Parts: sequence; C-alpha cells; structure tokens
Amino acid sequence: MSEKARNKPSDLEILLTKSSEVVQKTWKFLLSKWVIIVIFGLGGSVLGLVASLLTKPDYKAHLSFALIENSGGSSGLAALASSFGFGGLGSSDDAFSGDNLLEILKSRYAIEHTLLTPVSYNDKKENLAEILIQFNELRDTWKKAKNKELRTLSFPIGQKRESFTRTQDSVLNVFYRGIVETGALTVAKKDKKTGIVFVDFTSKNELFSKLFVEKLMTETYKFYKETRTAQSKANIDMMEITADSIKHLYESALFKGASYSQLNINAAIQTAAVPRIKQENNAQLYATVYAEVLKNLETLKLDLARQTPLVQIIDTPILPLEKDRLGKAKGMIIGGLTGGILIVIFLLASLYLQGVLHKKED
Repeated sequence: MSEKARNKPSDLEILLTKSSEVVQKTWKFLLSKWVIIVIFGLGGSVLGLVASLLTKPDYKAHLSFALIENSGGSSGLAALASSFGFGGLGSSDDAFSGDNLLEILKSRYAIEHTLLTPVSYNDKKENLAEILIQFNELRDTWKKAKNKELRTLSFPIGQKRESFTRTQDSVLNVFYRGIVETGALTVAKKDKKTGIVFVDFTSKNELFSKLFVEKLMTETYKFYKETRTAQSKANIDMMEITADSIKHLYESALFKGASYSQLNINAAIQTAAVPRIKQENNAQLYATVYAEVLKNLETLKLDLARQTPLVQIIDTPILPLEKDRLGKAKGMIIGGLTGGILIVIFLLASLYLQGVLHKKED
C-alpha cells in the first residue's frame, strides 16, 4: 500500500469530521440566538404560571373493601329444592363470583345507575348526572347545539330508564365513556393474596368525587348480591307458597273432621264415622308434611344467609379529599422547558431550510 493511500482518511473519519463541524456550527448558531431562547423560555414560564393559577385541581376519592364470599349450599339442599320442583341452588362458581365484581364496578350498568342515583347536594336532592352537568358547565355549551332537545336536557329524579330518549341515552353514554376511558375511575387489586380492592375516582368537583364512589359501591354491591342470591330467593319464595298451601289443606281437614264428629255413635251407624276418621288422618298427614316443609324452609333461609356475599368497607372517602393540581413552580418549570424546546426546534428548522436553499442556489 502506498504512502498516499495510507494517509487518505477513511469514510468513518470523514463522517465524524463533518458531524463535528455540523454540531459546532449548530451550537454557535444557537448561542447567537440565546436572547430569543431565553425570552421564549421566560414566556413559557409565565404561561405555565398562569396555567397553574387557572387550572382547576382534581379531587381524588379513595375507597377500599374486601369481598367475603361464603360457600354455597350443600348437595343435600340442592336435592331438597329439586324434590319440590325448584331450580338448583346457586354455587360460588357461577358467572358472578370472585374477581368479576371488579368488572361490574366499571360496567356501564353500574356507572349509569350511579349517575341516576339521587343524592343530597347543596341542600337539594339531585341525580349525580345533574351535578356532573352543573360543575362542568355543560348547559352553557349545549345552548348552541343544533339538537333542540339537548338545549333543555335534564335527568329528572324518578324517571324510568326505559322512558329515556335517544339524546338522554347518548349523553349518558358520553358520561360513561368519559369516566372509564380517561382513567378517571380505577378499580384494582394491588395484592392478590389479601384480596383487598381499591376504588379511586377523580373529578374536578370534590363532593361529586366522594358521592360518586360511595354510590357506585352501594349500587354495585346491591346488584351483585341480588344476582348471587336470586336462585336461592326464588326457591324460598316457592317453598313458602308450598307451606301456605299445605297449611290451608291442614286447616281444612281439621274443620271438616270437626263437622263429622258425633258425641254418641251406636253400632248401627258406625259407617257415619268413616268421613271423620278420614279427615283426621288427612289432618295428621298434612301436619307432618307441614312441619317438614317448615324445617326445610328454615334450612333454605340459613343457606341463603351463607350464600350472601359480604363486603367489608375498609377505607371510605373523607373530606377534604386528596387534591392534585399543577403547582406554580412545576407549572413554571414545565412551561419554561416547553417554550425553550419549541423555539430551539424552530431555530434548527430555519437553519436547515437556509442550508437547503443555499445548496439550491449553488
């Protein structure tokens, strides 16, 4: 290899040299514009400070609970219910057991029922949906809407869900999606071993956050408990109807037997005592069956109590709630950095465009 070839710089060295020159040129260019960068940085800090003063804080309501689920009825009780023609007793392995309660808490059903629940707010009874509309000042926005119904939309207390209009359904759906998709509501088990569930909800209104979490827990547990025990309650209702029917037959047999009784019956008319004896036997039979049904009914009620899931509330939201807002210092730092970065990007873009234009002219 010749001396000239050995002294010739490699492609990598050329690339590194050019890169170093570009960096130096860019750095000198930015230093020459330091006044503009500082001005924009300070401007961003001022805007960040203003934003921190004008932005409403978020209020976070926290609730935690433990779900205590007892085992369902025994096989003997299931056989008992079947013998009377009732449905099988529910077990703890159905579709509404375990962690599914977490999903129910975030369901549209639970959230809509919560929003339509009346609460006491500023010495007035209103639905949570109405409170949400008020503090978000949605009616001011709706006044300009093309939909005439939206301009005067409300959710009156006591209005049946099936009577809701299309617009009411749409607004409720928007509320639901806003709560779930923005992460305002979070439901999670932080430790699977302990089984404690944490429910957190954040909004711009402190009292609304507190009331929403409390009512959401109440409505969800009510639905969960009713669903888990629906079959057992149906069995008890049918068993009570059976008990009433047998009691009626028993009392009828007693009255009929009394009507056949005679103080003196001679041998010639012994056949007259047959209806009385028959009614007495019926009365004894009905009494035995009635006593057994009552015993089984009490057993079913005890089993219902064992099947009913219990929720032990651990922490409830207490005013004042945890407040999260953009602090003044944080706002100024974020604003200053944002302003400085944006102006640097703009200056670098202008420098690049100048270089491109110069190359075209050359």
